[in-house]
Amino acid sequence: MVFAVSMAAIAGMAWAPQANADVHPGCQNDRWGFLGLQTRSICDGPKQADGSWVRFRMVWVPAHQVPISTSCDEYSCSTSGGYWQDEQVFEKVKYPVTPDTVVPGEPDWLPPTYTDAGGFTPVNFN
Repeated sequence: MVFAVSMAAIAGMAWAPQANADVHPGCQNDRWGFLGLQTRSICDGPKQADGSWVRFRMVWVPAHQVPISTSCDEYSCSTSGGYWQDEQVFEKVKYPVTPDTVVPGEPDWLPPTYTDAGGFTPVNFN
């Protein structure tokens, strides 16, 4: 019984929500955090004349349906999940970058494919 419950928990993690179309093309999305259940989205603004650019980084989990999970021990069972989880944002930062100051583990400049009248602004970063 414990094995079945463990397998159900692992299956639930495998079906964890993925990043959705809320992030524009030209941004990079990576699995992030414990077991890759979060998404790290990185979007860059246009390069300036001096070679610098503004980077937008967000660590988040998209809105999703939490699957129902039941666990049992020798005497009883308990059930959780089965509800809607709104988008969760854990980190949202905006900072200047040059080719020499790219944070280790982050990509070099990502050419933006989205701009608006006020300049570059990725979705969900306002």
